[in-house]
Amino acid sequence: MSYSRPNDPYIHSNASQYDERYQPGSYRDYPDNGSGYKETGGYGQGGGYGGANAATQAAATYSYAKPKKGVSKWVKIGVPIAILVIAGAVLGGIFGSRAANKSSGGSGNNGKGSADSSTSQDQPSSIDGNTQSASDAAAAAGGGDKLFYKGTDVYGNPAFVSSQIDSSAPSMSGKEVGNCASDPWTATNSVTNLRPHPRLWAPQYQWDCLPERIKNDAYLTVWNDTIFQNATAYAKMAPTSYVMDGDSGILDVSREIQLRVKAWAYAYKVSKDTSWVDRLYTELNTAAGNTNQNFGGNNNTERWNPGHFLDTAEMTAAFAFAYDWLYDVWTDDQKTMIRNAIVQSGLQPGIEQYSTDAGWWTKSNNGNGNWNCVCNGGLLTGALAVQGDDTTGVADSIIQNSIANFRENCMRGAYSDGTWSETPNYWYFGTNAHARAVSALITATGSDQGLMSANPNFVKTGDFHMYVSGNAGMFAYGDHGPNKFATTANQMMFYSKLANNPVYSLFQRDRADASSDPLSMFWYDTSVKGSFWNGLALDKFFDNDDGGQWASMRSSWTDFNGVYVGVKSSNATGHQTHGDLDAGDFVIDALGTRWAGELGSGNYLSYEYFTSEAPDAARWTYYRKGTQGQNTIILNNQNQAPNCLPINTFETTGAKQSASINYTPGTNDVAYFKTDMSSCYNMTSGNVLRGIRMLNGRRQVLVQDEIAGNSAITSIEWRVQTNGTVTLSQDRRTATLTISNITDPNAGVVGLQKFATTKTMVVKILSPSNAVFSTNGPPATREYGTAAVSSGGEDSDQVNTGVTALSIKLDGGSAQTIQVVWQPQWSELSTADTTDPKSVSLTQWSLTSHNQ
Repeated sequence: MSYSRPNDPYIHSNASQYDERYQPGSYRDYPDNGSGYKETGGYGQGGGYGGANAATQAAATYSYAKPKKGVSKWVKIGVPIAILVIAGAVLGGIFGSRAANKSSGGSGNNGKGSADSSTSQDQPSSIDGNTQSASDAAAAAGGGDKLFYKGTDVYGNPAFVSSQIDSSAPSMSGKEVGNCASDPWTATNSVTNLRPHPRLWAPQYQWDCLPERIKNDAYLTVWNDTIFQNATAYAKMAPTSYVMDGDSGILDVSREIQLRVKAWAYAYKVSKDTSWVDRLYTELNTAAGNTNQNFGGNNNTERWNPGHFLDTAEMTAAFAFAYDWLYDVWTDDQKTMIRNAIVQSGLQPGIEQYSTDAGWWTKSNNGNGNWNCVCNGGLLTGALAVQGDDTTGVADSIIQNSIANFRENCMRGAYSDGTWSETPNYWYFGTNAHARAVSALITATGSDQGLMSANPNFVKTGDFHMYVSGNAGMFAYGDHGPNKFATTANQMMFYSKLANNPVYSLFQRDRADASSDPLSMFWYDTSVKGSFWNGLALDKFFDNDDGGQWASMRSSWTDFNGVYVGVKSSNATGHQTHGDLDAGDFVIDALGTRWAGELGSGNYLSYEYFTSEAPDAARWTYYRKGTQGQNTIILNNQNQAPNCLPINTFETTGAKQSASINYTPGTNDVAYFKTDMSSCYNMTSGNVLRGIRMLNGRRQVLVQDEIAGNSAITSIEWRVQTNGTVTLSQDRRTATLTISNITDPNAGVVGLQKFATTKTMVVKILSPSNAVFSTNGPPATREYGTAAVSSGGEDSDQVNTGVTALSIKLDGGSAQTIQVVWQPQWSELSTADTTDPKSVSLTQWSLTSHNQ
């Protein structure tokens, strides 16, 4: 199915956040605009790129996941307190590193050390003693779990503390703490006869019992404290300025306002302190264009930049939170102002989106992605907020249109196996908006209006998020979009309730981004108990012909120093033009860092970056989007074909983690992935095969490629992107990769903190006997072709700073078998670790084929 979006680089969210020229300056350093608010640069950056805003500064003071000094140009826009760290997990850069567990010599269980990271001196964050005591008291009062973690690392991974863990199997009884009264409202299931305000996400009876819930639950205690500290930090900021991101839009502006609104509205509802209301109204009045501070054009229907409708939708949602949650607090004049802004600047432009080609995202061939979910969701929540008060009829029209379009399109965003149709990072935007919309409908009308039945498997996207999350960041294939303002993974808690699956909620609640979003206070089921990993399979194959064929393999769910492998072999089309030419691509994490990784987005402003997915598209000329920027095979110095159908096989012994955080897999616990990716090279099956398997109790990884003898193949290159420092042996058949710093290009933080000891990975060629390694970079540069260049002179390729392309180059023609073993240098190496694995042809691979 072809895509028919306009040729506009900005429709995919912000201009590239990887080029400092496109960073909104006002987010880096707000001037004193006479309002009495002043923001200053943060992190002692000395103005090299403007510093960070007050939210970023506050993160260093208040967050339970404190960032260290040294924020790079990739993290220059102010981000919410507890989301700053999650940027490391959700922005798809090349390689990330997690702090090593010092108590185990940096090797975790695979190094025979403890997985309990409570004593690690490399953890960049921790929960203070007072908060810990308060959460312990709440757990005791409510009979629920204590906090399982003491802090989080730069990827948002929890530092588990064994003494605080309930190791029982995951469960949810539905009997929540707080003695909440039953819902006094009789559901109508009508979209015109709605619940009284507050009707969205959290009805009043839930607000009434929230203080008791907080007193009786450890996690709610921590999250409540974080939200109040965020609200306090935001209150010191000037009202958000209207700043276009290049010629693109105000998406970050809209999302920052949404963050503030949610925090302040929540703070008032819990504390009844009207100063929060006053500060919130100042923000809204400014964003509505009613003050001397410029905010958009004079035409109300153009004020929130409907030409980039994500901006309008997210701003509409922000105003919906304020209007609904504080409905009984606003004066009539204030309600009129907020309502008029929603209708005039949000809903009325929305009518045009549904009725004209301006709403390209409403069309069925464009609708299975984050744009449809965000745009429909923002309009829907805005309309639900003002329905009954709006006399124009626009709200009722939007409700009808948005529900129907959402059902037809957004509900296709997750494939039948849960894989998000775009990329792992765009999952955040799409599913967060999806969950907000479905949740709002349920609370406002009493039902989801048939949305979830349109795709009963949608909730499986919780599995996708867990398995695509590695130890040193996500398996972040493809593009990853803009900064994650207002976007967390707390929809996992909502999906947990919908699916009656405690694992999703238990997985998310210990992550760094769980604490910053007020919605988590209502989506979290306090009856969940136990350990999400208890009985959870280490491996999973996601098999979907629409383009989601990939596999996830790991040695542990709780030892983040262990081994993680993500591998993908599928077509590059149908992903909202966010894919790469990456059949056979893989990432490898071990020792708390990433050794083979993803480069992520190219420059969104590059010439025709999103125009086409055809074989000759400009998109594929860019290093980060073409085959040479991936971890796969290059034949004849040419890109793979974008629309191909690899034939994949996955097998696993089915290892499941035990209750213990110190779990280690058995010696013969195996998983492997095989792919025939011949069609991606325009060849018949059997010509280009790849296999990746975990060996030796999941302490090693073998990558094996078999290329048939074929006169059409003139050259072969095995290629991997690494940010390790590469040293080649004298015979060049062994590459020693070392990493000394916690580097996190996922969030752009380089040299954030040194490892206690240098980490080492040995990569060894087993066959063919004449093969040798070569290196390109750092920075890694192209091997073939030239990048398309726009008339405007936009950067077509970014510099891949610190990245080396490790390659093996062979002549074509004759059959070749390339076997490369990856051996992390654990603190203790056994005989098996230093023994080469058996040589077995891919056709003979089985679960026992490599047993020693």
